[in-house]
Amino acid sequence: MAALGKSAEEGAADALKRQLAELGGAEALLQAILDSTSDCILVISPEGTILLSGRALPRASSASLLRTSIYEHIAPETREAARSCVERVVRSGASDSCECTIPGEHGHAARYEVKVSPILRGGRVATLLVICADVTERRATEAALRRSEERYRSVIAALDEGIVLQDASGSIEACNASAERILGLTSAEMAGRESRDPRWRAVHEDGAPFDGDLHPAIVTLRTGAPQKNVIMGVHRPEGDMAWISINSQPLLRPSESIPYAVVTSFHDITERKRSEEELRRSEERFRATFNQAAVGIGQVSVEGRWLRLNEKFCDLVGYSHAEMTNLTFQQITYPPDLPHDIENVRRILSGEVQTASREKRYVRKGGELVWTKVTVSLVRHASGAPAYFVVIAEDITDRKHVEETRQEFLTIASHELKTPLTPVMLRVQALLRMYRRAGGPPPAAEEVIPKLEAVEALLGRLHRLVEELLDISQITAAPMTVAPEEVDLSALLRDILSGHAPLLRRAACPVTVDAPTALRGHWDPVRLEQIISNLLSNASKYGGGKPVDVALEASGDMARLTVRDRGIGIAAADHERIFRCFQRATTSRHYSGFGLGLWIVREAAEAMGGAVRVESRLGEGARFTVELPRARRHASS
Repeated sequence: MAALGKSAEEGAADALKRQLAELGGAEALLQAILDSTSDCILVISPEGTILLSGRALPRASSASLLRTSIYEHIAPETREAARSCVERVVRSGASDSCECTIPGEHGHAARYEVKVSPILRGGRVATLLVICADVTERRATEAALRRSEERYRSVIAALDEGIVLQDASGSIEACNASAERILGLTSAEMAGRESRDPRWRAVHEDGAPFDGDLHPAIVTLRTGAPQKNVIMGVHRPEGDMAWISINSQPLLRPSESIPYAVVTSFHDITERKRSEEELRRSEERFRATFNQAAVGIGQVSVEGRWLRLNEKFCDLVGYSHAEMTNLTFQQITYPPDLPHDIENVRRILSGEVQTASREKRYVRKGGELVWTKVTVSLVRHASGAPAYFVVIAEDITDRKHVEETRQEFLTIASHELKTPLTPVMLRVQALLRMYRRAGGPPPAAEEVIPKLEAVEALLGRLHRLVEELLDISQITAAPMTVAPEEVDLSALLRDILSGHAPLLRRAACPVTVDAPTALRGHWDPVRLEQIISNLLSNASKYGGGKPVDVALEASGDMARLTVRDRGIGIAAADHERIFRCFQRATTSRHYSGFGLGLWIVREAAEAMGGAVRVESRLGEGARFTVELPRARRHASS
C-alpha cells in the first residue's frame, strides 16, 4: 500500500536508482560524464521532474535542481514550448527539440537549445534525457550575421552600380536591381548566362566586337587578377546600346589561387558617352568653323602670347602658325594702336566690359600695315579665373583704302570745282561793272569778247569736271556696258582730234597723227571717245608745251592706238596705280583733275575685250597703248 501511495516522480526516481544499481560502478562513471560535458544534461520524469543533473543551469546549482520541475527554470515566454516538446516525446517515443530562454544572473537571460530523448523501459517512456546546450552566443552571432547580410543586401540593392556574381565557369548566379535596369534584363533572364554568350553583342569603344574571352569577368577567372575601368558597349533587348565601365574582383578561398567566383561591378556611362560624342561633334564643328572661317580667329593668353590661330589669321599677318605662337599680340600691333589695345585688355579683365571692338592696324611680317576690325572677348575657367582671349579679326584694308580714296576725292573735288568758279565770278562781275557805268558809252566788243572767252573756257572746264563726276557715278553704280557697232576708228579719231584742237592749242602741244585712211571694226563709239579723249587730255595736262604723237594701226585682228607725250613721265612704281580710281602720279596742287581719266580708259578698253598699258620713266614722257579686238562682240557688261 505504501508503494501505491508514491508519486509518479518518486516512481521514476526509484526506477532510475534501480537501473543505476544494476550498473554498479557505472554510476560514478555516468556522473563524471555529466559533470565533464559543457552542456547541461538532465534526466527528467515524463512530468518534468529533474531526477539527475550534470552541470548547473543559470541561477541553480546541480544539487538544487534535483526534485524540481524543469519548467520552473525556463522563462515563461518559452515554458509552453518546452512542455509541448516533452509531451511529444512521451507520446511518440521519438526524440525532439526546442529552444528555450532560461533566466540568468542580474536579469540576463540565456538561450538554450533543448534536445529531449526518451529512455524506454518495457516499451514505454520511463524517463527522458534532456541535453541543454547554451546557444546564446551562436544565436547572437547568427543574428548579427543576418543583420549584416540584410545590410549587405540593402546596400547592394540600393547601389546605382550594377553588381553581378558569376561562378567559376562564368555563369551568372545573382545580380542586383541596378544590373537589371542597366542591362534591360531580369535576374531570371540573366541567371546561367555567361559573359561569352553572343546575345550580349558586346563591342569596344571603336565599334569592334568584344571577344567573350576578353570580358573582364572571364579574364579575372582565368588569371586571378582584378580588372579596372574596362569600357564595353552592350546591346539591350530593345536594341539600344548601353555603355558600361566594368570592374571585376576575384573571390578566393584561403590558400587557393584560383577564384571560385568573380564579382563584377559596372556603372552606366551611356549618357557620358553620348555627351562625349556630342562634345566630339561640337569640337569638329568648332574646328571646321575655326579653320574655314572667312575672318581671322585666334586665341591669346592673358599675357598676350598667341596660342592658336586659324589659317585666315596667319594669312592676314603673313606669319606661319609656328611663328605666331612665338609672338605676342603686342609685337605685331602697329605701335600707335597699342595703348588702346592695352586699355581694352584691362577693361575686359576687370569685368567692365564683356567684349571690345575697334579698328586697328597689324604689322605684317614684311613690314606693311594691314587694317583690321578686331573683336576681343575673354574665356574664363569654371572658377572664374581668366583662361584666354578670343580675337576675331576682319581684314578691312580695302575698305580703309576706299575711305581714304573717297576722302581724297572729296578734297580734290572741292578744290577742282572751286578753282574755276572764282575767276568766272570775277569776270562776270567785271562785265557787270562795265555795263553799269552810268552815262558812259557801252563797252567795245574788243573789250568784252576776251572776258567772255575766258568765262567760256572756265565754264568748259567746269563742264568736263561735271562729266567726269557723272562718268564715275554711272560706272560705279553698275558694271560698264558696251554696245558694239561697226565703226571707222580712223574717222572717229580725226573727229575727236578736231574737237580737242582748242585744248591742245592752249596747252601748246603740237600734235602729229599717223593713222590709216580707214580702220574698221566693231566697237562702242561712246567708249572709244572716252578712251581717246582721256588720253589726249592726259597728254596735254602732263606734257604741256611739248609735242604729242598719236598713232593708229591694224595688227592682225587687233587695232592698236598709241598716244605719246614728252611730259613729266611716270615712275615705274606707279605704272599700275595710275589706272586705279582716284589715283594720280602727281599731287592735285600742281595738276587739276579727279584722277579718273586713266581708270575710265582701262574700264572701257577691258569692257570691249581689250587692254591698256603704259611705258614711261620720270622726265621722259609717257606712251599709252590701247589694243582692241576688231571682231564683233555682243553687247555686254
